[in-house]
Amino acid sequence: MSFGLRFINNSDVVVLDSEFSRLVVLYKGDYNGPINFPAPITSQEPPLVFIRPNASFTLSYARINGSAGNWTGFSFLGGGTGKYFAAAFQSVPTAQYGIRLWDANSKLIFDSGTPCAQFTRTISAWSYIGSGQTGQGTYQINFTAVSPLNTGDYMMINNIGMDVSGASMRAAKLYCLWDYSANRIVMYTIGATNVTSLFVPVLFAKPVV
Repeated sequence: MSFGLRFINNSDVVVLDSEFSRLVVLYKGDYNGPINFPAPITSQEPPLVFIRPNASFTLSYARINGSAGNWTGFSFLGGGTGKYFAAAFQSVPTAQYGIRLWDANSKLIFDSGTPCAQFTRTISAWSYIGSGQTGQGTYQINFTAVSPLNTGDYMMINNIGMDVSGASMRAAKLYCLWDYSANRIVMYTIGATNVTSLFVPVLFAKPVV
């Protein structure tokens, strides 16, 4: 930036900048089935939704409901309960007093009353750990990576709803097993021609308290 406001922490990391939005926590709470946000999130891109399950479970078919400028909630298959937060690179006027920043286009990018989140780690390399055949004649291919679940991190679910490519024109469905007993994530695909490699990243974050 050539002018404006910038805060840098004692690790030389920029934590606040008057040109760029931070990842702002817009809603958070407990989930037990589909969630409707208290009010729509008005970002053009879908908000990033992060969950931390209370117990081991398998997640699939994640959806961010709504459309550009009107994101209304999220849902997924797998059941279970846990905590969530929804975040976006935008801010909302919340604080009664404090500080607010706008960018050059008059977009509010920071409000000191709105909590932020920070990315903590990512999984981008997966190890193949075996396969099997399902009762429908398709195949389940399993992957994992060293990335413990006892850190308090939340996992982003946005990309768990995607299909993945198979060895031919057919796609495979993507599933994610949150396995507390083994302290690991297991990703697996189910399809007719799925392959023994996986390139879908998984991101983790925490609200900044």
